[in-house]
Amino acid sequence: MTAQGLTRWLSAALCCALLAAPAGAAEDAVDRRVERLEKDLAGVRRDVAELRALIEHLLARGTAAERAAVEERVAAVEKQTAELDRRQQKLSDAVGEAETNLGILSETEARRSQVTVYGTFNVVDPQGERSVFDGEAFELVLSGQPHERLSFFSEIEFERAASVGGERGGEVLLEQAYATYAWKPWLNLRAGVLLVPFGNFNVDHYAPNRDVIAKPLTSFVVAPSDWTDNGFGFHGSTLLGGAWSFNYETYVVAGLDADVTAAGTRAARQPFGSDNNQNKAVVGRFAWNRGGWLEIGASGYSGKYDDDDRLDLRGWALDTSLTRGRFKLVGEYNRFDAAQLSGPDAVLRGYYGRVVLDVTPGWMRRGWHGSAFPNAQLALVGQYDRVRLAGPLDGVYATNVERRFTFGINYRPTHQWVLKINYEDSEATALPLQRGTLQALLASIGFQF
Repeated sequence: MTAQGLTRWLSAALCCALLAAPAGAAEDAVDRRVERLEKDLAGVRRDVAELRALIEHLLARGTAAERAAVEERVAAVEKQTAELDRRQQKLSDAVGEAETNLGILSETEARRSQVTVYGTFNVVDPQGERSVFDGEAFELVLSGQPHERLSFFSEIEFERAASVGGERGGEVLLEQAYATYAWKPWLNLRAGVLLVPFGNFNVDHYAPNRDVIAKPLTSFVVAPSDWTDNGFGFHGSTLLGGAWSFNYETYVVAGLDADVTAAGTRAARQPFGSDNNQNKAVVGRFAWNRGGWLEIGASGYSGKYDDDDRLDLRGWALDTSLTRGRFKLVGEYNRFDAAQLSGPDAVLRGYYGRVVLDVTPGWMRRGWHGSAFPNAQLALVGQYDRVRLAGPLDGVYATNVERRFTFGINYRPTHQWVLKINYEDSEATALPLQRGTLQALLASIGFQF
């Protein structure tokens, strides 16, 4: 082998060694690549040393001029190796500095408070009545994680609040505001103003996410959504093996007060920072999820609700959500039993069932629309809900029943924006609980960013 050929072979070997460490997947750490480069360079140095010994052995009988030429070539390769070694060290130092800066930036980013918003604008056109434009709600959601185990979350609602009080009405309401201390994925302490975990709707209450415009009757008068209360408790989640997972929320809260009647529980929500008795209520929801396509939830509530701490209010709920292909089925049943000093208990119960069918046409996936909104969805919605409330009302034991059919179509160009059009046919046998006996056409635009 000539000296020139040997030099070319060594150069090629060096290049191959340097390029042998692949770029890898995006998730490989940069420092891991540096480690591979260090190992490869160490191997190259060993190869050069062994090759030098071999050359000296082979050229032992050669002329002095031939040995000098080869040694000159080998020295040049060694010089190149030393230069690569120096550059590798410089690169390693730069990577270390970059990782330090990245760590500082990541910590700063993690501690930064996040602000998101969501809201709804509705149009309601009841048959035989005047139509209404309703800027129903605009909400600010603030959250942050100042420590890897400490976080906060708050939700401030501006409901029809062009101005608060006065002729234009409206309200500003703190719906949620709590802090969390994370111990384990399955055990985390939470305290503050909490969204009460009773039934699926009150847990996932964001209006833009709903498939129908109006709240289900049972989530309006049986479980008085949006139902918030002061309290503390625990939440968490864990894998059960296979495709199943389990999550829960359970809290001690002030609870509902004595205003539980045949008109429902909405008036029984207490002001923040007050309690009508010494007793505290316990409430919780437990849910089992399989692969994201099936969820089964069970909720419970127990506490005294009268001013004298004598009467029990107990409730339970079951909910489920099933998604298979283009088809989604959602249902929920809620019930409360309120003991009375005399006469039968008040029994408030209701349920709803909803079917959603994805009918997205092919043209929505093509052309300018498909390019702008590749995940757009068009869905048909049908829902039936019914409540039956029996209990005291204005000094007598009364029974009120209301049912409603809802049919609609939803257009979602992205998950962040939705246009809904609903037709409602509701009927009340006695006291109107939400809309009473009415047919109405509704439209809504919802957003969350």
